[in-house]
Amino acid sequence: MPAMSDQSLGVPKDEFLRFVREALGREDVPPAQPYPRLTDSTTDLEQQALEIRQKIQQNLPALLDKLADMAQKGGWNVFRAAGAEEAVGYLQDLARKSDLSAVVRSAQGVFDQVPVDAALTSMGLKVTTVLRDEANPRESLREEIRRSGMGITGADFALAETGSVIVLPRKGLSRLVSVVPPVHVALVRPEDVLESMDDLFLLRRLEYHQQGGEMGSYLNFITGPSRTADIEMTIVEGVHGPKEVHMIILG
Repeated sequence: MPAMSDQSLGVPKDEFLRFVREALGREDVPPAQPYPRLTDSTTDLEQQALEIRQKIQQNLPALLDKLADMAQKGGWNVFRAAGAEEAVGYLQDLARKSDLSAVVRSAQGVFDQVPVDAALTSMGLKVTTVLRDEANPRESLREEIRRSGMGITGADFALAETGSVIVLPRKGLSRLVSVVPPVHVALVRPEDVLESMDDLFLLRRLEYHQQGGEMGSYLNFITGPSRTADIEMTIVEGVHGPKEVHMIILG
């Protein structure tokens, strides 16, 4: 069988990567030596992570604006909340409009700041925290998720570059909470925000070294509602996930 040329396989690699960079608004090109930072030591990564955090802090207002803008372009319903009270008010209004009776949420630190449970149970809604234990086995929690009209999570990271929320599934944070209910709400704190994927992958490499080679099996990127298309390229949203996604940016 004759070898196929790059052209016969579709768009050449260099041209495809140029399209991606242009879509992201980036002008940088791949390094001459691919992935040189994979040889960085933990000390090197810690220093780079410190520099990233300092840069983010200096540019935080602009990054929050960019996150909101890019998220909205990606299909998120974005709400900027000055504090927990406004965030709770938005959730209550959304619950009324969605006409639901049950909500599931993850077990993350953001819920210590935003009293979701009390606000929603006061409306007569059932709120279940998806945290598996002897009283709440896996199948029982999965059934609660299937019955719920809304799933609420925090964000391990939020990327201003793409308007994405990144969730790291673990105990107390099932991926199903953000996928199965017809409405997903992500609570994003200023400290969750990163500028770019480069920042994210550097921090994850540092975590890999700090945890002795353990960093989980995957990342869950959420960039608006799911989209699919038929053979005529008609776009349909929400087929493989929530029909609505809402991002509440705190602060």
